This record gives sequence, C-alpha cells and structure tokens, in this order.
Amino acid sequence: MAVGRPPSAKAAPRAEARLSAALGDARARALVQAADATFDGPAVLSTLERLVPALAGAPEAPAGLVVALVQGSEVLARLLALRPGLLRWLAGARLERPWPRERTLAAARGAVSGVAVADRDGLHRRLRRFKARSLLRLAARDLWAHAPLQEVGREQADVAEAVLRAALPPLEAALRVRHGTPNPEGFCVLGLGKLGGGDLNFSSDVDLVYLYRGEGETSGGTHGSVPTLTYYARVAEGLTRALGQVTEDGFCFRVDLGLRPEGRGGPAVLSLRAALHYYERAGRTWERAAWVKGRAVAGDEGLAREFLDGLAPFLWRRSLDFGAVDALRSLKAEIDLRGKASADDVKLGPGGIREVEFFAVALQLLHGGKAPPLRVSNTLLALRRLADAGLLAQRDADALADAYLFLRRVENRLQMVEEQQTQTLPSSPRERLRLARTLGLASAEALDRELDRHRRFVASAFQTLLGQTARNEAPDEPLLALALDAELPDERRAEALEARGFADAEASLRSLERLRRTLLQSGLQEGPGPGLPAAVLLSECARSPDPDQALFFLAEFLSSLVAPVGYLRLLLQRPAVGRRLVGLFGQSAFLSGYFVRNPELLDLLVQESSGGPHKPVERLAAELGGRLARSPLDEERLGAMRRFKNEEVLRIGLADIAGELDVPEVATQLSALADALLDACLFQAEAELRERFGAPRLRAGGRAALAVLGLGKLGGAELGYQSDLDLLFVYQGGGTDEETAGGTRPPIGHPEYFARLVQRLLSLLTVQLREGRLYQVDARLRPSGNQGTLVVSETAFREHHERRAQLWERQALVKTRAVAGDTRFGAALVAQVVVPLVYERPLPAGAAEEIHRHRQRIEVEVAGETAGELDPKAGHGGLVDVEFATQYLQLKSGGRVPAVRRPNTLAALEALQASGLLAPGDALTLRSGYLFHRRVENRLRLVHGRALARLPTTGAPLALLARRLGHGGADPGGAFLAAYRRQAEAVRAAYHRVLLGGPC
Repeated sequence: MAVGRPPSAKAAPRAEARLSAALGDARARALVQAADATFDGPAVLSTLERLVPALAGAPEAPAGLVVALVQGSEVLARLLALRPGLLRWLAGARLERPWPRERTLAAARGAVSGVAVADRDGLHRRLRRFKARSLLRLAARDLWAHAPLQEVGREQADVAEAVLRAALPPLEAALRVRHGTPNPEGFCVLGLGKLGGGDLNFSSDVDLVYLYRGEGETSGGTHGSVPTLTYYARVAEGLTRALGQVTEDGFCFRVDLGLRPEGRGGPAVLSLRAALHYYERAGRTWERAAWVKGRAVAGDEGLAREFLDGLAPFLWRRSLDFGAVDALRSLKAEIDLRGKASADDVKLGPGGIREVEFFAVALQLLHGGKAPPLRVSNTLLALRRLADAGLLAQRDADALADAYLFLRRVENRLQMVEEQQTQTLPSSPRERLRLARTLGLASAEALDRELDRHRRFVASAFQTLLGQTARNEAPDEPLLALALDAELPDERRAEALEARGFADAEASLRSLERLRRTLLQSGLQEGPGPGLPAAVLLSECARSPDPDQALFFLAEFLSSLVAPVGYLRLLLQRPAVGRRLVGLFGQSAFLSGYFVRNPELLDLLVQESSGGPHKPVERLAAELGGRLARSPLDEERLGAMRRFKNEEVLRIGLADIAGELDVPEVATQLSALADALLDACLFQAEAELRERFGAPRLRAGGRAALAVLGLGKLGGAELGYQSDLDLLFVYQGGGTDEETAGGTRPPIGHPEYFARLVQRLLSLLTVQLREGRLYQVDARLRPSGNQGTLVVSETAFREHHERRAQLWERQALVKTRAVAGDTRFGAALVAQVVVPLVYERPLPAGAAEEIHRHRQRIEVEVAGETAGELDPKAGHGGLVDVEFATQYLQLKSGGRVPAVRRPNTLAALEALQASGLLAPGDALTLRSGYLFHRRVENRLRLVHGRALARLPTTGAPLALLARRLGHGGADPGGAFLAAYRRQAEAVRAAYHRVLLGGPC
C-alpha cells in the first residue's frame, strides 16, 4: 500500500476479482471483509493484490492477520512482498505466547552460525534478516493477537539484546586473529533507556555504553599487538556498525552512544576505572536518572556487575539530597520546555510518555537509597513499587500506568507504519483514522478523546511533582525549545532558529552549543535537553534587534570566563541585568567586544543606585582624578585614561540602549567625558613641559594661559560615539619676545613652548595603546587651516578673523566653547573676542547664497548619496541642513538678539523660536529632524565602533538597523526607510525656507 493517493473505491471490485482468481472465492471474501473494516478498504485491497504470492504460499494465514499487518505497517507490507515465504513462517508461529529470552537468543545465534570470521557483510545480512523476521512476529502479536504491551516491549528488547550477543563473538574472533588476546580481557555492553528498561519500541534507538576492563596490550596476531583501548574501540565500532549501518537489507537498530561519560564528545569506549572516576568526579543528576535504567545486555557480565556495583553509591544516595531535588527540578523544566515545542508529540509533549517516565525516576532517585525495592529499570514496575512503598497512591499509580500503556501503544503504532523513530501524531485525517483503527477505536475523534483523557492526568501529576512547575517560569517559546534540544538533529534545530528570526542559523547553533556547554560545566543545567537557564537567555537573545550577534557575544562572554557560575547566577536571578546585557550584545558589536574583554564591567549593569545614568563633568573629573592618582607612571596614566573612557562610553551606551538617556543626554554625557579627559591630558602635558622649560611668563607679569576651544559637536556639547574633537588652541598675549622661566633646560619663546605643549597634548589624546586611543583630533579650523601654526596667540587669532577669515570660518565659530585649559582666559576669549567677531559685525552681501553653495558642495563631495546608501549627516535633508539653517539665523540675528548665541543646536533652535526669528513649524521640523538623524547616527556608530555615516537602504543591514531603532513588524526596514525619507524631505523644505525664502 504505497503512501500517497489511495486507490479509488471503483478499483475494489476489480481487486476482489483478482484475489478470487488467485486464492479462491472463500479466501478472497474473507480478505475483502477484513479490509472493509480498516481505515481505507480500497488501499488495503490494492496492497493485498501485491501480496498474492505470499498469500498463495501460506493458505493457513488468517485473513485478519494479513489485513492487520497491511493496515498497520507499510514497511511490513513491503517486506512480505519482497520475501513471500515469511508469511508462511509467520502463520506457523504461535503468536498468542511470547518467546522466552533464551529462545530469542538461540534464534539469533542460529541465524549467524556458519558465517566466516572475516565475512562482515554476511554477518550484517543475517542479523538484519533475523531482526526483520522478529519484527514481523512482534507486529503480528501486537496488531492481531493483541498481546499486552509489556510482553511486546520486553520481546523487542530481547531481540535487540540477542542481536548484540550474537554479533559480539564473531566480531571479536576476527579481531583476535589480527591482534591476539587482550590482557586484561573483558568487554561489556550496557543498555540504558527503553532497552535498559526491557521495554523497547517498534523503532527505538538503543542507548548503549561500551566498557572494557582496563589498560594493557593484546598478545599479537597477524597485524601485531595493539593497546586494549584500541582493540576494544574497534570491537565497539564493529558492534555499532553491525546494528546501525544501513545496507540493502536495512538495519537492525539505530545506536545512540550519547549517554556515555562526556556524551558525544567523549570516547566511544571507556575503561572501568575511567568510567567510575568520571561519575564520582563529575556525574550529574541527569546521568543518575539515565542509569536508573542501566543493565548489562551483552559481553562480560562480571565486568558489567562490577561497574554497576561501583556506580551504586553515585546512583542511590542514603539520605535525601536537596541538591538533587533542585537538579531534578531543572530536569523537569527541560521536559516542560520540550512539551511547549511538541504539543503533537506523544513522548515529549505535555502529558506525554517522558513525563510518566520522569515521574517514576524522580521518586526512585529520591527514595531508592533507603528503599532497595525501588531500584528497578522498568517504568511500569517502578510505578507498582512506588505504590507498594506508600510513595504514590494506588489509584494514581494505576492511572499513570494506564496512560503510559495507551501512549506507548500509540507510539508503537506510529512507528510501525514506516519503521521511523517518530512520536508525532499525524496531521492528515486519513493517517489519524489509520492510527485510531489500529488501536481498536472507531474514529479519529475517539482517539482524540482518549489521548486527551490520559494526557490531562499525566500533565496534572507531573505538574505537582517536586512541589513546583516550570511551565509558567519558562518562556513560551516552542521554537527555541526545539533549538535548545541537543537530542534533535542539527538540521531541525537550525530550522527552528531560522524560523525564530536568527539570520545565520548554523552560526547561531554553534554559539548555542557553546552556551549550553558553559551551562553544563557550571552545573546550572542538567542533561542534553533544553534547560530553563538556556531557554531564558536564548529567549532574551531572540527578542534583541540582532539575535545572531546577541547570542554570539553572550556565548563568547560566558565561555571566556574562568568561573562563569557566579555571573550566570546573577543573570538568572536578576532578569533586568540579563536583559541589559543581552540588549547590549544585540545592539553594539563595538561595545560588546570591549565588554567581553573586560567582564568585570558587569558591575555597570548591576549598580542601579549609583546616581543614575547622568554624571556631571565635575563628577567625571573627580573619578578620573582618583584613577590617575593610583597611576604614578606616565604610561600607566595613559592606560588608565583609556580604560576610564572605555568604561564611561560603555556606561553611556548601556543607558542609551536601555532608553535611560535620550539623544541630547547622550551627547551631553559624551561631551562632559571629553572635557574631563582633555583637562587631564592637558594637565599632564603642562607638567612635563614646565619641568623642562618652566612656566610661560607674560611681560606684564603673571603666567601666560592657554585656552582650548572646542568647535563643531564638541563646542556644542553634542558629541556622538566615535566623534572627532574639533579644537582650536589660543595662548594669552602676542609678543614674540615673551618666554618661559626655564627649568631643566633653558627658557624658550612662547610660540615654541605652546607649540610643544599642544603637540604633546595631541600625542596624549591620539596615541594608540592596547586599550585604544582617546580621540582623533581635527585642528583644521585654526587660522589658515593646515597651513597655519598649530597654536596661535590671542593677537594673531583676533587679527586673522578680523582681516582674512572667510564666511565659513565665521560660521564655524558659532559653535565655540572653552573646553579645557585656563577657564578664566577661555571664557574671556569667547566673550571678548569670539562673540564680537561672530555676531557684532554685519553679514556680507549674499551670505545666505554663499552658505547654501557651501552646503551644496558638501552634499555632492562629502555625502555622495546613491540609491543604495544614504548619509544622515551630510546627505539630502540631513544634519548639516539643520545646522546650516540654524547657524545662518544665528549669524543674521545674533548681533541684536544675544539670546540666540548658543553653540548647542537644539538650544539655539529653542532660542530662535522663542525670539520670533523662526516659525514654530520650522523649529519643530528642524528639531525633530536633528533628533532623528542623531539617533540614526548614534546607532550606526554603536554597531560598528567607528565614525560611520553610510546608511544602507536594502537587505539585512537595513532591517537590523531598523530593529535597533525600535521598528518591528513584517518589514521593519521599509517602515524605517519611509520615516527617514519623510524626515529628510521635511528638513530640506524647512532649510530652503530659512536660507532661500521659499520651497525646494
């Protein structure tokens, strides 16, 4: 019966006629009647037609038996078509009774008897044929003879054990020819999971652990001697292939070695001593739970018994272990998380098989130390023993057992169809009806009612186990639960990550594995399942603007720590701290990299009562001074300054990302930080120069002062992340004959002294150390630009601007502010020199047009916008539009309205509007555009850690930026770009109205 479109009902009479012709009317009628009672009579009849050779060779085979097999299993129908003689063998078997284990083992050994020692293919072929024959018999017992599930499960386990025991001797014999006898001798196979519990499914994996006696050498053979580790590793490899390798005859059993010490990352075979040492040293609670079902299934039983006896103190604790209770709760949380992701899974879903098994194992672990009768590997037997011990009400034990049996029958039926390891309920009505009919139920609706009844009870019992549940604590993220489940294939986990918004799912899966390993090594997660801690952290990453980046840096941060457990506990116990950290990781690669290299800065996320995100320049200066006082050497002081800056930028960035600082506040904080660092660097440079040359003296007496003037964003207290510092250096006086007092070296003239001082200051600011540089400096706004001297006298500064300065230089001085040096001299210089130069002279004719031409030149030569890239600073309707419009109005009106003489753009706009010099609508437009573009600029620089002005207009980079700016929905990039273009057009229109008196 091929999977797909079933044959039409019209084909049924033709099929009946052909069956009658081949088998006789009476037998054909019996087959047709049996097929009519199935989920799809025509499809079953079509399959029976293909089984005519098998049916003809087995006239004694009951019609109900054949139809039950055809309805229940596509794979067995194909087997009977391929090997017709099996139906006759099956008809002669006594299906109403189970085979004793000894008979199954004898049959397996008989199947491989006579196979040549070196004939691996022959061994594989005979084992697979034995397994197929056994599977057919057990399916018939289940589907037709309605044997109890306990019997069928035990026989399935017997078959797997028999295959192992039959395969091991010929494999060892071949190796002994090559390498001789091992010394010490001894190898065993231990079964866990359903094999260990003697309760295997139709298509279960077999969970195996391989052990050998100890280190030594073989006696030597045709290929020499090898260490016992090598010898037994080859035995284990051969055994795994014998069971799991797919050949033209199929496979015997899929082998899972993931429950061994160190999991899939550990060696495939361990010595007795190494295994016991591992569990004594590093065994975890989930491994205790797994070993409850451990037993010997092949090989040296004495070695297996010695291991299990040695494991008993680890497994069965004499006193109640409260740490184990917490660990069991963690395991329970993993099951909860899997359930969220697997609603249609009868094993992993809510109220599923796994919850019954865990219910029993948890109580066994907690009480088995004092109650040896509880130390059993079979789940149903464990439930009975728990009831006998008074640890579980008999009624609850019976209800859990009934639910377990029903769910296991469902699981078996699902796996019989195609011999696939599945526990997922089918979605198609046809397959749901098949499942119902194979369980003896009339309809899919009746199946749903039975499933709901049993799963509700199991879920309720599981929820109250251990006094709490994780269902409400865990994030409701089914896709993330799938991604976290290491027992699932990587492809399925990556698909889940991609569906949840991770763009590079494969890379993120690698990051996730690093995170899981850290959690496991820290003891904060149990087992290979999802785990509540990992789920909480991954959920935060998924909600960040860039989930891939957030997860990468989270894994990088935690895996780089020598002792991560304290940090992890903090993140899990203080969710707000975890959110801030993951928010940082998802927003800024630049800040995240610094944070990962300096994990002690986690304190910045924790200190919620440290005065808030605002620090005045006085506090910054005091904190910086305290740092520098602890660093007497010049080089140490340079490093201390850079570390201080990095930490403060991190603090500001965190507050920015968290929404605790708005755009003007970010600018104020970054500018205050620059002021403090400039002062500190100037202080150090002056100390060095005074020691060598003495203090600079004025002719009239006293010391000559230096003013450091900030222009541009520094002058306006509007710095952004990674902004350059636009600086002017002016010293007091102007006489060329003035000189220093002299120190360790002779006196020098003021021009040379202040030039050396400024050069040293620039060196301190810009030199690149391990911690980075402090700032890039732009001194091109000084008189005569790059051709002029680096530092000028007050007299030269005044003379240049009175006689030679161009309009753009006057415009630049609008944003002048004294930022370092002698504060009294700096303030006087601005008030007495800069303000008159800027505001108290009439503007030249055509000033607006000249400023506009300058703006156009910047847009063409600097911005160079294209369809693929925009420039929020210099581009169309960008920040420069706002600044030029504002500065033009200040130049035009500042002489008669002193209130508008503000270096800060927003303050100037407010003053211009308040003075009636700017229409309220235009003021609002320019302010909104300024804030919008500055926020975009800040986010771009936070991400990349450099002065980046290019704004992408398509693809993933645009979408990521949009999410970082708070845009969501199906097309965040499109929404952001539309908002950007609206702002730019509005700003450009306001700019034209201000400078040119009309529309664009």
